[in-house]
Amino acid sequence: MSNYMNQVSVRRLQNAVKKFRDVVPRPASHRWKRLSDSELWAAVLGQIAVVGSANSGDLLKKELSKDLQTWFDDLAAAAPGSRMRLIHARLRRAGVRYVTESSKNCKKSRSAAYDFDLLAAYGGPYSYFEKLSKIPDEAWRVGILSDEFQYIRSKGARDLLIGLGLVENAIALDSRLQTVLRNVGAEVPPDLAVNRVKYKSLERELLDKVCVPCAITGAHLDRILFSKWKEIL
Repeated sequence: MSNYMNQVSVRRLQNAVKKFRDVVPRPASHRWKRLSDSELWAAVLGQIAVVGSANSGDLLKKELSKDLQTWFDDLAAAAPGSRMRLIHARLRRAGVRYVTESSKNCKKSRSAAYDFDLLAAYGGPYSYFEKLSKIPDEAWRVGILSDEFQYIRSKGARDLLIGLGLVENAIALDSRLQTVLRNVGAEVPPDLAVNRVKYKSLERELLDKVCVPCAITGAHLDRILFSKWKEIL
């Protein structure tokens, strides 16, 4: 069994939870049910956008706020090649990081187009997440999404599903959370992003040693550490 957390790191994280649990809202459960196909698609695209830069998600959200539904309808009606170009143009206009000048060699645009087609094959974004919600085990939901989608891996799958209210016992260990963990004295494996076994082990420790004693969900701990990471440091 892993032992990434020592007593000092556990105590400091528990203290952070006590300080901020009533300040940072707990993520809403089943939020996906209240969203349209276009809004769910924006959530997926946003998760691709934030890879390499959390600010890219805010830039994309602002860009899409003007005509999201119309743009989604245009994507649905477009041929595959045109669809990728439309996605690429929008990501470029928003200023999303790692979106290359040409759509032909842009991994984010190509992956987003693939993910749009995947959602369409399931009957659309709402239908996809409805089917995913019927999977009884949260870890399976994370694994299925990270396996099926392009450019959304272990951390991204958790972040997306937390935001949609589809998982509670999960923590998206992004660079901010990893910085917090190192600062409080926890060990963070250098290959955490690509090693699912180590990721799950560290996540399990956080759930067992911080979340359970504090009576909060992993999703709530995730949002506390993400939004208050500077204060915790």
